[in-house]
Amino acid sequence: MPEGTGNKDIHMFKYKDLQLIYDVNSGSLHVVDNLGWEVVAALAGGCTKEKVLSLLQGKYPPAEVKNALQQVEQLQREKCLFAPEPVVDQSRFFSFGVRALCLFISHDCNLSCRYCFTQRDPGQRLPHMTWEVGKKAVDLLLEQKGGRHREIDFFGGEPLLNFPLIKKIVSYARQQADRRGLEFEFTLTTNATLLDAVKGDFLNREDMNVILSLDGRPRIQDLMRSYKDGRGSYQRTVKNIVKFLQSRHKENYYIRGTYTRNNLDFCRDIEHFLSLGFDSLSLEPVVSQGESYTIRESDLPAIKQEYERLVDLYLAQLKADNPFHFYHFALDLEKGPCLYKRLSGCGAGVDYLAVAADGSLYPCHQFVGLDDFYMGNVTQEPFVLQRDIGERMAAASATREPCADCWARFLCGRGCAATAYFVEGELHKASALNCNLQQMRLECALYLQAAVQ
Repeated sequence: MPEGTGNKDIHMFKYKDLQLIYDVNSGSLHVVDNLGWEVVAALAGGCTKEKVLSLLQGKYPPAEVKNALQQVEQLQREKCLFAPEPVVDQSRFFSFGVRALCLFISHDCNLSCRYCFTQRDPGQRLPHMTWEVGKKAVDLLLEQKGGRHREIDFFGGEPLLNFPLIKKIVSYARQQADRRGLEFEFTLTTNATLLDAVKGDFLNREDMNVILSLDGRPRIQDLMRSYKDGRGSYQRTVKNIVKFLQSRHKENYYIRGTYTRNNLDFCRDIEHFLSLGFDSLSLEPVVSQGESYTIRESDLPAIKQEYERLVDLYLAQLKADNPFHFYHFALDLEKGPCLYKRLSGCGAGVDYLAVAADGSLYPCHQFVGLDDFYMGNVTQEPFVLQRDIGERMAAASATREPCADCWARFLCGRGCAATAYFVEGELHKASALNCNLQQMRLECALYLQAAVQ
């Protein structure tokens, strides 16, 4: 796994007991037997039907080979195999306004996580966002055209350090949205150490999505996510998460962790989450360079094996009628996002922006504080959004190397702009390491699509 075909539009791989063919352009997934595998591999490699018959002569009965070829032709007519490349209208990437904002409610944090990207910004920043900035940010979203839905992500630092402002922004946004026939959806990312009954009641009452940062077992959490005085955060974090999830019947949340070289056996962390009763999970590789905990290319075999263990765990839990949701395995080939959404990924710099505490705008939360990516300030009069920054990022994504020939190009959003910039130093360059990780997860997700049918 995987086995190449020499065709950028057909991805063939063997995973456990299945032989899988993914048609890149149509998004169709096929489970095949040995004959089907060899026929498609030969056709993908440029063989004619006559050549396929000759190659497989003596290995399979001619009638079976002809039947397999006819099945392939039928799938091709249905545009489910060897489908043509979809036509992409680049202008559609810029045809809508800003729909989502990430608000740095507080740049301060009561923890000192070793990999935190906010530490990359050495500049002086306001510790907390003000009401003036928060209101202007909401007004920016209200003034955008296109669709009824708007999103605000409360972020930091630790946003609960500025909890009163969160309440005020939510109240104002809902009032203004009702008057305009719009709808707001809110998400809050928190380390959970400040999460109490009062804050939890508010989050539940407002039906807010909550992302809870927890890296895994006590040793891993305390090593990477400690207080500023070095004390571990595991005990308080888990205690607060358990109480909070009980209060909302374990709905509308994600446990979001980061794995590093310190826990390449991260399936054990997933098992630990499950033992605590957490069943909506995400675990992401660290984005860093040059640190002792940075993922390296030499770690890929161990990581691949760990994702395979995670697939086994996923299926075992499903069989035991105790399923869990893992973000990177949630792939819907039939009813998933449209082509343009998949190609634009998170929409950084186009329909998604980050707002620093002082009102400065950036393409996403990881670029906050970098002058080269400054897109304006919501408090400026008159307000001018420098859309060219976002268009430059989108253009870099469209030409990112080597996405054009990658089988995952319509599934991964063409990679993360921040990862490209901070790991490779250029927006148009894809991180080979992160591409490998993405492809691993996608093959797991595709296999599960076939295995659980």
